[in-house]
Amino acid sequence: MDSLPRWYRPGLRAHAAGSAGAQDSSAWNSPAGKGVYVAALRFPEWASWQDGDFRGAEAVLFRDSVEIAHCAMGARPDPDRIRIIDGHLWTDVAGEGQTQVFCDGKHRLTIPDEELLKGFLIENDTICTLGQRPGGGGLCYRVNGEEVFSASAGTVFGQFERDSSGTHFAYGIPIRKGDAVTTEYHIMNGADEISTITPNKGGVIYDIRVRDGTVYRSERRGESPSSLCLVIGESYHSMDVGTAEEIHQCKLVDCGGEIMIKGYSIMGSLIRHWIRSRDGLRYQVISSMGVPDIYLDSGKLAHLITNRDGRVTKVVKGDETISALEDSLYLKIRSSSCADFRNDSFAAALSDTSGRKHRLFLDGRLVPLEFNGYFTSLKIIQ
Repeated sequence: MDSLPRWYRPGLRAHAAGSAGAQDSSAWNSPAGKGVYVAALRFPEWASWQDGDFRGAEAVLFRDSVEIAHCAMGARPDPDRIRIIDGHLWTDVAGEGQTQVFCDGKHRLTIPDEELLKGFLIENDTICTLGQRPGGGGLCYRVNGEEVFSASAGTVFGQFERDSSGTHFAYGIPIRKGDAVTTEYHIMNGADEISTITPNKGGVIYDIRVRDGTVYRSERRGESPSSLCLVIGESYHSMDVGTAEEIHQCKLVDCGGEIMIKGYSIMGSLIRHWIRSRDGLRYQVISSMGVPDIYLDSGKLAHLITNRDGRVTKVVKGDETISALEDSLYLKIRSSSCADFRNDSFAAALSDTSGRKHRLFLDGRLVPLEFNGYFTSLKIIQ
């Protein structure tokens, strides 16, 4: 690393198969070329994965609809274990008391415990992971497989990030206060706890992240008439969303270097997706149809519109409907991570519910990709 955290101990190396391990980083520590990168979970043609037959599962990475990497995913494939990082396919498989990490199908790291990796960071030849142990076994923060911090109880919460001020994450532990049970959130910089936060009475903390040493959180204050707040350090900024409005998601997002809150409200038959800054409402989309999520690029929004069955019917960028999809196509977006909006280019990975005739939406074009499975994420690299 160019600037290692102060708790990092020289000599930490990955537990890798053979002698290469994480030291052989020339391929995976450099960004790939420009393109639209799409990850998918693929099964053999004979496998009925909808009925729980996961034999032969593998993660696949496409670049501009051409397959460039794949990796076996074991008997318990999980889309949360498939990531696109700098144009590379990073996957992990847990079993037999350990977690194996792969890049583009090549083994890079062995973690000596079974963990679901809720956080994953790559910098130069260093792999940082934040793992949730199964069965309420707590969590563990590791550098190149070596334990740096662990907690025997608690659930990973918020976002796992690194900047010049350190590597930050948070976890929550249920605690009892009188007759009520609330969650106490511990905010960490590497192995050091920097803050402990509990929500106000009747309140909810939706998200936590740290930027340049400052703790940000999205919080609903239960006793405040205008209850949703962006909290920056100790400063509360009202989002002008009252207690009567049903709100959801309320995640902290980086919009051009400024931390804002993205969420949606249900108002009768209408759904309002919005992004709010400390100064109030900045962007919104109001629709009586389904809008799975909104995507922001240089002050412009893009989004998909779905019908009652969840089928994608239109693609909208700014004030323009740039595509109305064919009625014969039964395509869905499986998660918000299956679309990206960058430099005025919008792309989405749309999975066919039959599990075969999938399509990539690439700025007005529908590109067919046929395989047995479904898409898991998409990223534009320009």
